[in-house]
Amino acid sequence: MRKGGVSVKVAEKVYLIDSFAVPGIFSTYFLDFDTKVLIDPCVVSGANIILDFLSKLKVSKLDYIAVTHVHIDHGGGAATIAKKTNAKILAHPKGLKHIANPEKLWAASKAVLGELAEIYGKPESIEEEKIIPVEDGQSFDLGDDELVAIHAPGHAPHMVAYLLKRRKILFPSDAVGMIYKGHVFPLTPPPFDFTKALETLEKFEKLDVEIVALTHFGVATKDCIGEAKKRLKLWFEVAKEAKTIEELDSKLKEVDEAIAALEKGSYFYSFYLTSLNGLLSAKS
Repeated sequence: MRKGGVSVKVAEKVYLIDSFAVPGIFSTYFLDFDTKVLIDPCVVSGANIILDFLSKLKVSKLDYIAVTHVHIDHGGGAATIAKKTNAKILAHPKGLKHIANPEKLWAASKAVLGELAEIYGKPESIEEEKIIPVEDGQSFDLGDDELVAIHAPGHAPHMVAYLLKRRKILFPSDAVGMIYKGHVFPLTPPPFDFTKALETLEKFEKLDVEIVALTHFGVATKDCIGEAKKRLKLWFEVAKEAKTIEELDSKLKEVDEAIAALEKGSYFYSFYLTSLNGLLSAKS
């Protein structure tokens, strides 16, 4: 079995870091340009995996840590790594306060995730002046490429995707969903907004993109965006006729054979169950 910390070169100066002790769950991306950026630092318990990888590249300082959204499996490690690398943290304006002081976020995470939250680890706090609110369309000159922020609500109201413009790589975080065994599955935790999620996917489809670099897990071609949109529409329609998670799970498995690929007890199956909960209470 691979250990966390294994890296893959996605493109010139772009690396995927397998940033969790259990392999194949979390992708963190390192952009090794003149301006050095880490996208999605993921969980606190994976911070040392990321720092060890950077050390092997003889990178001790980062310019930015881009938090796509504040859910602790994406931004949990931000403050820990920022303190070690003297980095500024990029975040949606709505998420800034939860990164600076994660107490409410941590309480909510424990309520939703239970023991899994403890495995991920409690996020550290950090001075608010270390966090930069990122506006839609804001760009960052990396030297050899340009990183563009794209507000991407739906999965979360504080979601920011990033486009590496010249290399045509989209980092959509959970806005596209998760890829498992060749299938793209929606990630729709509560509070989920279906209309905004669909608008975000349609926005992505219009971008000049060749590679889609997801957090859960790995990279795919642009085709995955269309697959994500198709499956999201299907799941949302089915959810309208269900009243419980058990009923929704049963109905979805009748119309979507790909769900059988999700093994019970796996991290990806837990993501699926959380998504069902969000679909049942989703805003249309």
